[in-house]
Amino acid sequence: MAEQQVDNNVLPSYDVKVTDDGSGLVQHMIVDEAVQPELPAGLVDSTNSTATPLTSGSTFTGTAIDITDYGIIFINTYSDQASATDGLVIEQSSDGTNWDHDDVYTVPAGGAKNYSINPYAQYMRVKYTNGGVNQTAFRLQTLLKANSKPSSHRIQDSIVDEDDAELVKSVLSAKANGGGFVNITATESNNLRVTEAESGLAIAKGEVTGHSFVHKFGAAPDFDVADGFVTVWDGAEDDEDYEAMQYTYSATADIDYIVAEAAGDTQDVEIQGLDANYDLVVQTKTLAGNTPVELDTYLTRVFRMKNVNSTDFTGHVFVYVSGGTVTAGVPQVGADVRAVVHDENNQTEMAVYTIPNGKTGYMRSWYASTAGAKRDSSHTIKILARPFGQVFQLKHKANIDVNGTSYIHHEYIEPEVFAAKTDIEIQMDTDTNIAGVAAGFDIILVDD
Repeated sequence: MAEQQVDNNVLPSYDVKVTDDGSGLVQHMIVDEAVQPELPAGLVDSTNSTATPLTSGSTFTGTAIDITDYGIIFINTYSDQASATDGLVIEQSSDGTNWDHDDVYTVPAGGAKNYSINPYAQYMRVKYTNGGVNQTAFRLQTLLKANSKPSSHRIQDSIVDEDDAELVKSVLSAKANGGGFVNITATESNNLRVTEAESGLAIAKGEVTGHSFVHKFGAAPDFDVADGFVTVWDGAEDDEDYEAMQYTYSATADIDYIVAEAAGDTQDVEIQGLDANYDLVVQTKTLAGNTPVELDTYLTRVFRMKNVNSTDFTGHVFVYVSGGTVTAGVPQVGADVRAVVHDENNQTEMAVYTIPNGKTGYMRSWYASTAGAKRDSSHTIKILARPFGQVFQLKHKANIDVNGTSYIHHEYIEPEVFAAKTDIEIQMDTDTNIAGVAAGFDIILVDD
C-alpha cells in the first residue's frame, strides 16, 4: 500500500509502492503533488541585436523569433544620431510572415533608451531606421525574459512622449451622502467630475465644450420721472433726436445700416447680433462718416457694437433700420435705432440680450446701480424676459434707495433658465428727474 510522507518544508509528496505482477518485484516511487515548471532562462536575441552603425536613412531589420515562452521583451538602444520619426519598430506576428502588430518609438540623438513590451503574438522582430545623419556609434540589443519589474523612472526625471508606459485604467467611486458608494462620472465635456469645471474661469477661457459666457452691461444716461420704466440702454437719453426710453425689437431681419455722427469717423466697427433665423452673426463694417454703410447680413437683433480700431470715436455711432430720416449721421426716429455707441465709451451699453438659436441661457447673476452725477435717487428694478412668440414676463423685482444702497447685486443659487430666442432686458424707473442708472447680467450659453 502507499504510505504518505509529509515534509513541512516542501510541497506534499507521496511514496507509492508498485508491485510487478509477473516478477513480484516491488519498487518505491516518490510522486510530487505539484511540480513547479522550470522558467526559461533569459535570452539575448542576437538576431534582433546589432552594433553596426547605420548610414543616413538606412534600416536594420531583425529576424523573426518565437517568443511563446517569454513574458516580456526588452529593447535597449544607444545612437549618437536621432532615428527617423517612429524609427524603432517592434513588430509581432502570429505566423512570422504577416507583421500585423507593432509598437513604434522615435529615438533621440545621444541618449540611451530602453523599452519593455508585452508579448501578445508568437513571433517578434525589431526594425530600426536611422535619421538623416550617418551614425558613428549605435547599439541595439533585444533581451527576452520570463518576467521582470516594469520600467521605472527617478522622480526627478522628466517624462517625455517617447517613454514606454503601462496603460492603467480605473474606475473612481465616492461615498454618497446617504451611504453606499457611487461611481464618479465624467462631465458633458468629458472632464473628470472632481470639481465643477464647467463654470466660471473654465467657460470664460473657452475650455468647456458647448459652453460660452456672456456679460451684458448697460446704462440709461438721462431720464425723468415721467418716462416711467425705461430700458437700461444708451438710447434712454432725454432731449436727443434718437431718444427711445423703451427699446424697440425688430419683427424681421430689417436692421440694415450703420452710420456715424462725426464726419471724420472711419473706424472698423464690430456688430454682434442675430440673423433672420436667430443664429449668431458677427460682422465688421468700416464707417464712412455721415454716409450710411449697409450691413453684409441684415439682422433681427443687435446686442453689442464696438470700435475695433486704434482711434477713438469722436461722435455717436448708430445701427438702425433704414427708411426714416437720418440727419448729419443721426437717425431722427428713436424707434429706428437698435444700438448706440457714445463716443467716450467706444462700445454699446445695453442691458438687452436675446438667446441665440440652438442654445439655452442660464442667468447666473444681475446687478443694478445709480450712475452719473445724481446719486440721491430711488429706483425700482425689473428683470424682464419674453419667450419667443409670447409677451414680456417679470422674472425679478428689487429696489435701490437713497436711504439704503445705491448698488445691488443678485446671484442665483439655481440659475434662471431661458430658451432659445428669448428676449431679456432690465428696466428701471426713478423718483428724481435727470436720473442716470446702470445695470447688467451674466449668462452662460449651453448648446442644445
